[in-house]
Amino acid sequence: MTKAHLISNDKNNVDLLLEPIKGGDTISTATINELINASEFNNLRISTASITNAIAELNDVLKPLQESQSGREIRYQVLERIDASIIINIESDEMSASAEITTAQGGAHLTAKAILTAAQEAGVKKGFSKENLVKLAQLAAKEPSNTQVSAQIALGKLPINGNDAQIKPLVESAQARILRPKKREDGSVDMRDLGDIICVKVGDPLIKKIPLSEGREGYTVTATTLDPSPGNDVELIPGEGTVISPKNENVLLSNKVGLPKMIPNGMEVDEVYKIKNVSVATGNINFTGSVIIEGDVTEGMKVIASGDITVGGFVESAMIESGGDITISGGIIGRKHDIEQTKVTDVTMSVSVNAKGNIYAKYCQYAQITCTQDVRIENQLLHSLLDVNGKLWIGKAEKADGKLIGGYTKIGKSVQAGMIGAPAGSNTHINFERKINKLKDEINDIDDLMHIESDKTTELLNAVNKLKALPKNKAKPDLLAKVVASYQVHAKRMGEILEQKAAVEQKLQDYKDSVYIEATEKLYHGVEMIVGDFNDRSRREYGPSRMICKERKIVIDPIVNSPGN
Repeated sequence: MTKAHLISNDKNNVDLLLEPIKGGDTISTATINELINASEFNNLRISTASITNAIAELNDVLKPLQESQSGREIRYQVLERIDASIIINIESDEMSASAEITTAQGGAHLTAKAILTAAQEAGVKKGFSKENLVKLAQLAAKEPSNTQVSAQIALGKLPINGNDAQIKPLVESAQARILRPKKREDGSVDMRDLGDIICVKVGDPLIKKIPLSEGREGYTVTATTLDPSPGNDVELIPGEGTVISPKNENVLLSNKVGLPKMIPNGMEVDEVYKIKNVSVATGNINFTGSVIIEGDVTEGMKVIASGDITVGGFVESAMIESGGDITISGGIIGRKHDIEQTKVTDVTMSVSVNAKGNIYAKYCQYAQITCTQDVRIENQLLHSLLDVNGKLWIGKAEKADGKLIGGYTKIGKSVQAGMIGAPAGSNTHINFERKINKLKDEINDIDDLMHIESDKTTELLNAVNKLKALPKNKAKPDLLAKVVASYQVHAKRMGEILEQKAAVEQKLQDYKDSVYIEATEKLYHGVEMIVGDFNDRSRREYGPSRMICKERKIVIDPIVNSPGN
């Protein structure tokens, strides 16, 4: 019977040695494979062709032999030790690279250093992870022979864009001070301790510009530099009563005593008039600058200022008018007025507050408020008349959780409160007519212009037709050319006007879609929303809800989380 052996050769591979003996079991490919699988060399790469050739040559040697007669030995290399191989893949954006290893078949495994070298030869130059290289080498050494193992070995770094220049206030405004009053030793707060902190002196630093940063470079794994985008710059604006520091161009100083007030990218200092209370004893105030009232504005008094007005106490049945912000630490209190039984146009409240900036107060009742920007009432707003260009927010700065009950509000953007309306069913009217009326007026003006252009175009067209109808001997080609050119100008203008009208109409529709009333806790019945020609009111009690104008009707949708805007 022929004998088969596996023997290491001088190349550190393995030969198949066959000793042919006529007779016994036949040696086949299956026999050789069984021999290999049972040997210590079963993880080496098999050469099927060599095995086939060895079997064929064995059969040739055995064929002329007599029974039990031996023939010459046959030797073929059938097993080969294969070292682990590696392919480096670089992503198209060159921001990462990975290695794919085909594990060794009895040959040498790849070390972390060998993987690194292969990657460097493939063009990977930066962003290597030593930990990933070691892990990959260890994993490939443990996996079965001739399997694929891959992992990321290098990662690029995106550039970090620069920060925009920032304007940082170095002093508090009056409103910021009131919203964060001074604490006494017993833990209570002194709402009237305002003056020393709010007023600035000559030379006081007011605002600081933090310059933009250039950012930090990034890189790809092939070491291509990725440039960052620098931040956007802003110009420090010295307002009235301020000057840029001669020692630091990024600092704004006060050059007079007064009340600091933020302006876009800067600050100004108003002349300030300070008084304990405004009453019959002091008389009315009409001041060019800002006014600080540490106490109250009593019944029947007037305070008019071109700048901000800050009140440490209450405003009761008085009139306040400001060219800037109005901040009232206490409340705005007017005499009771049954506005539900009276036309809004016939109502005159005993207290009125009018600001070209923002208005803030703790609470408000039976008041008339006019505001060019936003209004925030911290606790509750009761039975008042408001005309607000911006938004109405009732509640704390971080959450609209106050109460809005009754009254009539003309609003520009949105109304947000914790509870809107009341269980007793007080009618609460909220009308978004301010901007709608303005846009409608704009559309009407465009229509008027269109009528003028249409009449002119019709007149010119008639003139063209008359000139064309003239007999040849009376034709006026030069005049006809001028009239045709004029007609074309006006016809083009009509097209432009139509486009202008369509744009304003779209703006009007977008506005109607954007406005809303939001109750973060309860929406009671009797809350009416008016959006142009569409209006409706709530007819029952709702949980957290939002009233919107949708598909030409008022809709009340439940909300889970208030967006807080």
